[in-house]
Amino acid sequence: MVSNKYRVVNFVHAKLVRVACCCTFLVVLPVSPQAQAWLDDVGVFATAKSITYSENMPIDAFDNDFSGGEPREGSHALTFNEYAVGFRYKGWEVAKVQRFDYFFNFNSETFDIFYNDANDIDFIQDEIFNVDLDVSKVEMEGVRFGYRWEPSPALKLYLAVNYFEADDVLYGAIEGNIWQGNTRLVGDLNLNYYYTEDVVFDRTLTDPASGYGYSFDFSASWQVTQRVLVDVAVYDVVGRINWKHAPYTRAEMVSDRNRVDDEGRAYKVPTLSAREGFTETIQALPVHQYLSVAYDVGHDLTVTAEYERFDEVGFRRLYCGYKPWSWFEVTSGFDFKSRAKSLEFWTPYFSLLAASDRTDLKQSRNVRVDLVLQYSL
Repeated sequence: MVSNKYRVVNFVHAKLVRVACCCTFLVVLPVSPQAQAWLDDVGVFATAKSITYSENMPIDAFDNDFSGGEPREGSHALTFNEYAVGFRYKGWEVAKVQRFDYFFNFNSETFDIFYNDANDIDFIQDEIFNVDLDVSKVEMEGVRFGYRWEPSPALKLYLAVNYFEADDVLYGAIEGNIWQGNTRLVGDLNLNYYYTEDVVFDRTLTDPASGYGYSFDFSASWQVTQRVLVDVAVYDVVGRINWKHAPYTRAEMVSDRNRVDDEGRAYKVPTLSAREGFTETIQALPVHQYLSVAYDVGHDLTVTAEYERFDEVGFRRLYCGYKPWSWFEVTSGFDFKSRAKSLEFWTPYFSLLAASDRTDLKQSRNVRVDLVLQYSL
């Protein structure tokens, strides 16, 4: 899961370098007073936001066939990665955006099945496992059009529409029950999923799927009092990808093959039956929500409470910021869900946040990086 992310990071790293070079080049260009007035309203920016989280075991172990120590209870694993390079003029902005996300939602018994199989642990005979797994992968790139405005000095609003294109589809679900019989695993399972590469039956595919989609983003910043600031945002509202020619498999596994028809005649059904094909389908994008309340304590100190939610996983965090100068702030934070500690440095042109619950990243269950580069011409 995480390994694919690094391919995207390398791509965005190259984009960030290009933006930095463009900014440097534009700064040294001599301009006329008329051109300078126009440039005062113009800016370029590059952002990178990445968070990876695994409840059951370290991220490195999850990405390497569940190798490692005993897992703990958990129902979620995810990675969210968004990279953008853009241009703004007055309140308008346009950006090239690339996304790579994975969302795994499951129960603990489902995770135990995969863990036991990967680590050659025998299943206890006749012990029933309830299977419930939902997987959604998002790998796409596109463009974002946004607009910022201030209805009042205390209120700032932002609205954006995103258009994406994609050709790598993977989402679906499997549910039912499974147990170890006398000689093999048996069960009653239903599988319904769409894919670019068939990881279940190794189906040979022809043409890949093609998809396009859209979503809306909204955010608001309200200076309630001189000391209290509230920020709220919702991303990927009504977000979806419309897939054409998407490969799919619908399969059923049964433990009891005996059936009786309407006329009372007995017959048998296959233990495993499947239907494959290509179809049009709509993949809903998980909604990303954000809320923060900041309080200016005084003496250059700020305390902020934050809640951020990706799909079904919510993170509650607390920060303490120190701003000795108007152009520099350092902030430390703590995530109550993952126990991750964070450190952030902010300037008007550059900000970087890094967070992890372990100093040894191979043992970490939560890694987060936020990077912003911006320059007003």
